[in-house]
Amino acid sequence: MKEKLKQIKDKLQNAPALLASKKVAAGFDGFVDSIVRVVNFKTEVNGPVFFSTIKEFGNYIAGKSGSGFSLESEELVQKLGGNMPIMANAMAQMGASVNCIGAFGMPSTVPVFSQMHPNCSLYTYTNPGFTTAMEFTDGKIMLAQMTDLNHSDWNTIKSTIGLEKLREIFSDADLVCLVNWSELDHSNNIWEGLLADVFTDNNAAQKQFFFDLSDCSKRKPEAITSAIKLIEQFGKYGKVTLSLNRNEANILYQAFIDHSPPTDLQAAGNKLFTELNIDTLIVHSSKLSVSWNAKGTYMSEPVFIANPKFSTGAGDNFNAGYCMATLIGLDTELSLIMANYVANCYITAGNSPDVMVLDTYISELINNIA
Repeated sequence: MKEKLKQIKDKLQNAPALLASKKVAAGFDGFVDSIVRVVNFKTEVNGPVFFSTIKEFGNYIAGKSGSGFSLESEELVQKLGGNMPIMANAMAQMGASVNCIGAFGMPSTVPVFSQMHPNCSLYTYTNPGFTTAMEFTDGKIMLAQMTDLNHSDWNTIKSTIGLEKLREIFSDADLVCLVNWSELDHSNNIWEGLLADVFTDNNAAQKQFFFDLSDCSKRKPEAITSAIKLIEQFGKYGKVTLSLNRNEANILYQAFIDHSPPTDLQAAGNKLFTELNIDTLIVHSSKLSVSWNAKGTYMSEPVFIANPKFSTGAGDNFNAGYCMATLIGLDTELSLIMANYVANCYITAGNSPDVMVLDTYISELINNIA
């Protein structure tokens, strides 16, 4: 492991200059996130005591069945949200230029998005959603209000931003990130529009495409199947990577293979990768991250963070770390390792790391290995 860490550290030395020359196009969501903790009870001396785990919170709610009750929450912070803005911000923090097509506000950008890194250029087509993210030590519960997002489709984006500008943004990109498919009602329509109106030249320069469906529990199997078929079509224009968490992998397994996914993450991924016509599959959880490509299967174990500063956004930082690793030339295995380290830095500090912070983090890990 020490040797692998040194390889990542060596690549990071030239990363700022290399990433400064890279362009990313990312879409299409946008949310304002209210990060809260839910009050269990209050004491006169120490004030509120919060629910620690989702199980504890769930048992409390179940015990109130048959009656009405209220909950009090305490907001930790209100910040920019949505898979794309968080991921784009993390990639920009590491040095890439990111063109962001998203729901940032109409007719003007909502102030919270002024927090985004200067390397991000924002192109807005509708108003953002609003998410209340209830944080617990073992996970989070996201309550989303979609506002105008559910009424916006490819025609909305095309008419607001302009087809020529969209073609310019995507044709110049080295990496295209299309994330949070599940929360946009017209996501399939948007991807179909990209394929029909933007990626029309089979001789165009080959790109990297990165997809993340997000939690698609509420989407019907036929919609999920259509999304995967669209993802496969982007393979005509470059290398396609699909990133899933364990829950999302189980949903795809049920849609494409069998109604009973195996408990073993690697076993589920083995069958999924064989079924899907993509270049790289990633399945990540809090305990294990695995990737598959034509050359083999690779694993990385994240460092467990007992008391995370924030868990909301950890997966987006994982994805950002993986994408930036591939842009600086790391192979699939080392990119997976770096992805976990970027997520670890974010969970610990509550901020996305830049290259210097990441380099320091990896140096400490190397020094702690005997």
